[in-house]
Amino acid sequence: MQPTIPPDASATFVEEMTTRMADLTHQLSDWVAEAPRTLAEMEAHTLALTKDLGQALLTGTCQLAASPAPTPQATCTCGQAVPYLRARTADVLSVLGLLHVERPVYWCRACRRTFAPFDEQTGLCPGSVTAGLDELLALLGAREDSFDDAAEVLQKLTLVRVCPNLARTATERLGRVLAAAQQQAVAAAWAGQLPPLPATPLARVYLSVDGLLVHTHVGWKELKLGAVYTTVTATSRKRPDKLLIRAHDISYVGDITDPETLGRLLWTEAARRGVLGAGEVIAIGDGAHWIWNLIEEHFPQAIQIVDWYHASQYVWAAATAVYGAGTDLEQAWAEARLDELWEGEVGKVLAAVRATGRTHEAITDAISYLTTHQHRMRYAEYRARGIQIGSGVIESGCNHVIGARLKQAGMIWNVAGAREVATVRTWLKGRRWDEAMALRPPLRRARHRSAA
Repeated sequence: MQPTIPPDASATFVEEMTTRMADLTHQLSDWVAEAPRTLAEMEAHTLALTKDLGQALLTGTCQLAASPAPTPQATCTCGQAVPYLRARTADVLSVLGLLHVERPVYWCRACRRTFAPFDEQTGLCPGSVTAGLDELLALLGAREDSFDDAAEVLQKLTLVRVCPNLARTATERLGRVLAAAQQQAVAAAWAGQLPPLPATPLARVYLSVDGLLVHTHVGWKELKLGAVYTTVTATSRKRPDKLLIRAHDISYVGDITDPETLGRLLWTEAARRGVLGAGEVIAIGDGAHWIWNLIEEHFPQAIQIVDWYHASQYVWAAATAVYGAGTDLEQAWAEARLDELWEGEVGKVLAAVRATGRTHEAITDAISYLTTHQHRMRYAEYRARGIQIGSGVIESGCNHVIGARLKQAGMIWNVAGAREVATVRTWLKGRRWDEAMALRPPLRRARHRSAA
């Protein structure tokens, strides 16, 4: 329960802050009168003074809340009644700067630690940061190219200087929280506790999976990424006869893990999005066998589509092997085969490739690829039904969700750090940031003081 703040303490606080505000106003007035100032200079100087005033206001507010006379004893988190020890100052870094707050502490003989009810009530973690600064550190740590950049941007935005490792700690800590929440959701789903279906069933849900290599201290590791999304259709302004199908409401899951674990993550995320009640499920990917094994195991109802552009690459490689790169014959032969593939006539493409009679790795690969995936290449049927046939969503996701942060020049990650940052990026890019923030537990001290 919040103790009653004495009226005289409130009055003193208001008086002190009013005087401070008047002093700052006079300082600003005198400063601007000293010499001609640019707007940029006035903006920067006003911001600095405002930040100092905000720091004083926040410190004073905390001190006011912690100032009532301490009770002789309080109840520890372990449930024991503990005696008052003394007043002790706690330092915590906020978005407005360093705060110094004196509050009563109690000594718990059972836990053998000091206990401050004010800390429990407000979420103050001595020697650490506030929840607001922790959020900014994690957000910038995930968004910026590096933790150094995150610290630099934070200083520009808040005038608070931190070391880059503080951004690393906040980002990786959030990644662990989110990964634990995902694993809990997977465990619940596999125990039969399914998420509720959306009020309006989705007509069509898309799934896509891919992977990219991340450089770690134990070598290059594949980080597998999955996407769940819907689509919206529109008419091209330049070509009114052409229907544009655009991805919408994309969410992601990703990890350095095996296909089975990623499959469970993807299934749980898809279930959260409403895949169990969807009219159709579409899975798009390249030719990697692990992708289609994952889809067949976890989404047997899905319509499977091999990405059009990957299939096209095999046709072009075969054309180059037979007729040479950049020749008219290469161009003509490839375009004829692509026209057939566009219409879903994979048998004709296969016959034409075999008819070249050439022994070349590109020919062998094209025959194997087309034979293996021909049931996933009914492109004319898919287009007629308004279904996407490209895996651009997941390829773009690999680049902007993972690669843009984890594959900067010279970066070498420890595996745990890469996984944690990647997890934060999937929630951030999936527009689940507020949900992520709601999952954070209060910050806790790594160690406690003794009574001495």
